[in-house]
Amino acid sequence: MSKIKTLGLALISLAMISLISCKGNKGDESSDNSDTTEFPSYDQVVGDEAPTFETEPVQEPIMIEDQQGNLTPETTVTITENDVFFVIAGSFTVYKNAQKLNNDLKALGFDSQILVPYGQYNRVSLKSFKTREEAKAAISSLKSQTKNDALWILKR
Repeated sequence: MSKIKTLGLALISLAMISLISCKGNKGDESSDNSDTTEFPSYDQVVGDEAPTFETEPVQEPIMIEDQQGNLTPETTVTITENDVFFVIAGSFTVYKNAQKLNNDLKALGFDSQILVPYGQYNRVSLKSFKTREEAKAAISSLKSQTKNDALWILKR
């Protein structure tokens, strides 16, 4: 047992000596012994002028769902009086996930509902509207109330 202890102490001593000699070499190269790395500032990398980005106004997507659950962007579609526009908060293939979001929205005071699926997706609607204009007008307010920027409009 004592031979194993002696061998372990010798290995530890060698490791400590090699670490000390490495630190000594590093200290010779620079007078600063701190281990902090300095990264260039934003001004040094980019220059004095901050970048500017041009953004276009965001158009709220209006999607149309067919009987198989496929979505296509609205282009020139005839709107009938029976059409309903839903503000969708989430779309799930797993029904339990749709239930969880629906329950969370109801706890926040929304009259949300899980729509009857056309395809494999269970869509959670925040609110329904009779016209596209009403849905578009309400979506920005709903985004701020739910803190969900991924809301979109579905026409059925």
